[in-house]
Amino acid sequence: MKKIISIFILLVAFGNTKTFAQVDTTCAGSSGNIYDVVPSAGSTFSWSLKNSLGTIFPIAGRTDSILITYGSTSGIDTLRMVETGPSGCLGDTMKLAVIILPNITAVISGTDSICVNNLSASRLRVTFTGTSPWNITYTDGTTPVSITGITANPYIFNSPVYLTAGIRTFSLTNASATGSCPAVLSGSGIITVFPKPVSSGISHY
Repeated sequence: MKKIISIFILLVAFGNTKTFAQVDTTCAGSSGNIYDVVPSAGSTFSWSLKNSLGTIFPIAGRTDSILITYGSTSGIDTLRMVETGPSGCLGDTMKLAVIILPNITAVISGTDSICVNNLSASRLRVTFTGTSPWNITYTDGTTPVSITGITANPYIFNSPVYLTAGIRTFSLTNASATGSCPAVLSGSGIITVFPKPVSSGISHY
């Protein structure tokens, strides 16, 4: 998910108003984040993370490129690189702000049995981890519904009114929160819709 961008708004969201020429965003717990610089003949490069929110791993035979695995803590770190030239002189410290976005989860659940022409009231719910507000898209297998700006946890919702009998399975197709990585989705909600009896007409004897 390595993507270098020039932004300011995410730094403000994490409580840091210092501007950086370059900003990298990644997810907490992500691995395989590779960073490099243009190599110079005879130079070596040393790397460090100011706040130690990740672990730096060397790449065999190279100092101009590294691999970082980030821990579960979200926040802002600064990746620093210093070049030592062939004569032993040190270059300027190069810095890259790394925004480590939190992970979130969204779990849908709930069961109910209803009759046709009725809705299931307050039996379906989505439970979140992470920081609100959340946004979700769920479906009953036919119709997707998108909800934004959710602050309640769990978020409780009703089924539609169904005109035909059957089993409706609700699932999440997307969930997100401001300044976070895409959510890990799980769970299902089951609504069983029973038919109404087919009554005969009234006879007069």
